[in-house]
Amino acid sequence: MKKILILLAIVVMFGSCDEGFEELNVNPTKPTQLDPSTKLTFIQLYTGGSSYVATLFYNVIHFMQNIQHLNNTSYVSFLYKEGNTHQLFEEQFSNTVKNVVDLETQLANSTSPTAPVDLAIAKVQRVLIFSRLTDAYGDIPYSEAGKGFIEGIRFPKYDRQSEIYKDMLETLESSAAILSPGTVSSYGSADLLFAGDTDKWRKFANSLMLRLAMRMVKVDNDGAKAWATKAIAGGVMESNDDIAFTQYENSANDGGPNVNPLTKSFTSRSATQVKISKTLMDYMKDRNDPRVSVLFSTVDGDTDFALQSGQDINVATRGNANSKPNINIFGGSGIIIYDAPLFFQTYAEVEFMLAEAAERWGLAGGNVEAHYNAGVTAAMQYLSLYGHGVEITTSQINDYLAANPFVPADALKMINEQYWVATFGNGLETFSNWKRSGYPELVPANVAALLTDGQIPRRLPYPGSEKLNNPEKLAEAIQQQGGDGLLTRMWWDKN
Repeated sequence: MKKILILLAIVVMFGSCDEGFEELNVNPTKPTQLDPSTKLTFIQLYTGGSSYVATLFYNVIHFMQNIQHLNNTSYVSFLYKEGNTHQLFEEQFSNTVKNVVDLETQLANSTSPTAPVDLAIAKVQRVLIFSRLTDAYGDIPYSEAGKGFIEGIRFPKYDRQSEIYKDMLETLESSAAILSPGTVSSYGSADLLFAGDTDKWRKFANSLMLRLAMRMVKVDNDGAKAWATKAIAGGVMESNDDIAFTQYENSANDGGPNVNPLTKSFTSRSATQVKISKTLMDYMKDRNDPRVSVLFSTVDGDTDFALQSGQDINVATRGNANSKPNINIFGGSGIIIYDAPLFFQTYAEVEFMLAEAAERWGLAGGNVEAHYNAGVTAAMQYLSLYGHGVEITTSQINDYLAANPFVPADALKMINEQYWVATFGNGLETFSNWKRSGYPELVPANVAALLTDGQIPRRLPYPGSEKLNNPEKLAEAIQQQGGDGLLTRMWWDKN
């Protein structure tokens, strides 16, 4: 009995000291929460792709070839089959989405004086991430995405793209309002896009707003005009100093997200597998475009304009190593170096959108030609950001504009064809704007007649993993969207 009483006393004593034991079991040298700046760096690196595998399949092999910037010489039919289109979806939702949602939750509950500004930046980053996903797949998990740990939502619903766009635009508007002049962020150099510069983040938020607004022109012209008006009034990018891009490290053997995933994609392909498309090369050479000698080189690294040629998507000799040029891009160096920047939105794109807004609605001062010329100029000048002697001179640009003057009657065609050239490397954006505008007028490969009713694909199908992980919500999404094929049209794709 005495032993039992002693044991009970010990239990009571230890039970009453439970809080003390919890404190003893906490390692004071380890943080219980990561700093927001650390999370933002990780998110921004993964937004472009964690490795060459993901970027290779969705960007290089699918988007850049569907819009005929490149030509996959080994297996053209790959583009017109439903498969290997899952990497972007799986990687972004498992890494970027859940982390940006977590970052927003942390900042929303923070008492830091910079938390509201830091949160506004995180929200703009989130819009960038989700806009890329919905433009690739259509209806996607959005309002409930990334909340498995935070709210226990293991099977998120798929929101309609129209609702996703509405929320993204409203988020950009509210975030841009917070990022007013004089505001301060705590991110500093951890912010890989703008080093915590809130003015540049505000311009980026409005520039993204303009991009989303222009997507809507064929499905909601009045809404597109209203949002474009807000974006322009709020202040968009004004020069190449405002470009949104991630600068990577020069680490050839780094298998993670620290090196340019586009570079890793290109260097993983042999000279016989990926070539410059004849469609793109002919367009540029017909106009004596100085970017030819800057963007492309022959197999042996020669950048002589006269030597450059592209390969037709249906060429019978595809796979021939001597067929030039290969994927030695930017003078045989540039984008092939591992620390090449990866661009999410450029000032040139913004100027072309302003030109179209001026043409459609008389916005942006109504001077279509001035914005068009500014777009062409910026598209040539920003290539210098790749470094390594990549530069086009002012005289070359002026000569190009003089030889290829703006034609008002062909405004939309010329604007969007130049947009097509200017977004080389950002296949998803080029693909999206081509679907929206219809320019340039592309001809599908011969094999498309057998696989896609002779049409170029309009989207990426959902990954097979979703049929296992979230089957009920996926089935609902497929029904509400009207299918899950390469040719299934998403909400804004009405061209």
